[in-house]
Amino acid sequence: MAENLSDKNNKFLLDLLPGKLIDIQLNNPIQMRFKLTLIGYDVGKYLILKYPAQSGKNDYIDVLTEGNGAIVRYIIEDERGECVAFSTTILAISFRPERLVYLAYPKNVESRQLRETNRLRTHIPAKISLNKNYNLESENLLHGLIIDISPSGCRFVIHVSSGFLALKRRQVFVHIISPLDSKPVIISSFIRNNQMKDNKLNVGIEFSPDEQFKLHELLNAYSIDID
Repeated sequence: MAENLSDKNNKFLLDLLPGKLIDIQLNNPIQMRFKLTLIGYDVGKYLILKYPAQSGKNDYIDVLTEGNGAIVRYIIEDERGECVAFSTTILAISFRPERLVYLAYPKNVESRQLRETNRLRTHIPAKISLNKNYNLESENLLHGLIIDISPSGCRFVIHVSSGFLALKRRQVFVHIISPLDSKPVIISSFIRNNQMKDNKLNVGIEFSPDEQFKLHELLNAYSIDID
């Protein structure tokens, strides 16, 4: 779905914060893709990215050159779950005081949903453990909130003050207290991604297909309809 930036400029800027990792694809004279860090932008004029790290003076000069076209993509990991893309042109390459790539500010962006099902906004206290048999009161559990949920997964938010920032892609167990009997329901899950946003860590979690019946019963108890 294409969006005109004159109408959607604020949304675009909120998504593209300095420090965000950007995927840039160039097709001339050969196809190459880089993961570059966004330094900043001048609204309506250009975006500034870091030059590829640990590259020599003459590395990539045939593709990272003024006038070459490029396709930029980046992922929005929050509840929207979108891949955003736009076409642009390299305006300039600077070498001093630091090597930087200047891209033309996009006129239009396109976004594509990454999830097959929409997620509903929630505010459910939950905990994550790496082992199914952890006690619910264990200090090793990660305390947070489920802020959106669907039959296939959820987004779990942890405050930075929890002191745990190294979540990796792996199996975990989500502990949710049932409102019916105040007992924990433990759902086998898998961490798909995580991203810092403000002072919180947003964690994308995929539920195991074997847990669907348990999940539906739990959400029915919370009066959440995800069908």
